[in-house]
Amino acid sequence: MAKFLKFFGIGLIIMVLTIFNIGLSYLLPYPFNKINILFIVIIIFILWKNSGTIIWFTFFSHLLLELFSTTPFGIILFSSTISVLFTYWLYQEIFTNRSLLSTVAIGFFALFFYRLFYMLLLILAKSFSLIINIPWQSIFITFFWEFIFTLSVLAIIYFIISKLSRRFNTTIIESGLFKI
Repeated sequence: MAKFLKFFGIGLIIMVLTIFNIGLSYLLPYPFNKINILFIVIIIFILWKNSGTIIWFTFFSHLLLELFSTTPFGIILFSSTISVLFTYWLYQEIFTNRSLLSTVAIGFFALFFYRLFYMLLLILAKSFSLIINIPWQSIFITFFWEFIFTLSVLAIIYFIISKLSRRFNTTIIESGLFKI
């Protein structure tokens, strides 16, 4: 029964966060609507739990997000899951502490790889004639605002949480090749 309640609770959290992410994109004025709430929560969760279950969280949250997307199915899902997998590896092996600078760097790389894979898959979809036109100018403007606002909000939230919680101190994680 406890496992069922935990599974149900995680599913409910995924749905609420995805709805919150979509809702904010419609409610906030431009360019504040480009804040990626899901990636902020994912980065904070990586730092907080240091667990690979965040990959599944990313998969299911972006699976729900994919249902409301105008791109061909799988582009957002694949881009987000692979970028968070790579970001988790970066956190484990390169950025091994929980400082504000490491948090912003992890957030930057997560968004960078997400958008890199997203653009590559758009080009692939265009080569198979799944989409007709790729509006590159609006895509790059959107990416710029997403980087600025998502990383700013991530830094603010991390700073607040680090002052309130002992779990987010700047101690070095045990695993990793390089210690920053």
